[in-house]
Amino acid sequence: MTLHVLFTEDGTPGWIGDTPRAGSEPIEGLTIEFLAAHRRTARGKWVARAPAAPEAPTPEAEAEAAEAEYQAALQQRSDAVREALSIEADPQFFRWQRGEASREDWLAAVARVKARFPRPERV
Repeated sequence: MTLHVLFTEDGTPGWIGDTPRAGSEPIEGLTIEFLAAHRRTARGKWVARAPAAPEAPTPEAEAEAAEAEYQAALQQRSDAVREALSIEADPQFFRWQRGEASREDWLAAVARVKARFPRPERV
């Protein structure tokens, strides 16, 4: 299969297609995968291209990731507090409502739960 390739100045295939294009060269017997992973030297020899360096995240992307992490931690804390309150503080609340415990007992149970699960801090 003949592929048509438009090379950059350093020999990297910049465009690969199956039909000719202005400035492209016909290449026989090579696959798109091979061309994408190699470049051609000035002497016509094919050499493997170095893997692309990972792009550093932008400040906006870093801020977005930090906010998503914070929101996830906040949701996790909320779920944990809700579950602990239902197990530990809600029974105290209903005892208080029936006159079997004091309001302070209930509030102390709520405070103990909230102390165990502090709010996450924004970074």
